[in-house]
Amino acid sequence: MVQTEKTRLLAKQALYVVSAHTAIYILYNYAHGKIDLFYALRENTPILLTFCFIPFAAVLFLSTQSARQGAVVLLGILPAELIYNIYTRFTAHAPLNIQPPSLIWKILYEGSFGIILVLEVIVFWLTFKLLQLIHKQLSLSSERPL
Repeated sequence: MVQTEKTRLLAKQALYVVSAHTAIYILYNYAHGKIDLFYALRENTPILLTFCFIPFAAVLFLSTQSARQGAVVLLGILPAELIYNIYTRFTAHAPLNIQPPSLIWKILYEGSFGIILVLEVIVFWLTFKLLQLIHKQLSLSSERPL
């Protein structure tokens, strides 16, 4: 598959958004651990690694010949992550602390939760547009006579 300028631009935008998503997701989990006594970061490490590194690894494939496979992985993991984050956010235990957490951690927790959801939707949209471009390019290249 020949990469056009438009597909390279979409891949680069997706890389930037997923990089920001990864950093904010780590901050979100750290803030969650600061305000909730029952949230142990080490117990949630496999989920954290899955939702941080699979999208990051998949977005790196968007600028290679395996762009379609990377896009399919992203289109699969992002809705799963979105549903998981919403589910765990509203089914989490009420914070039980001896000393109430600092207000800054509550603000960081709530703010990063909203930003994560928005970034996941943006990356999903960018990936979907990229996959449409890839399929369009593949159909055009298969129609050309040899």
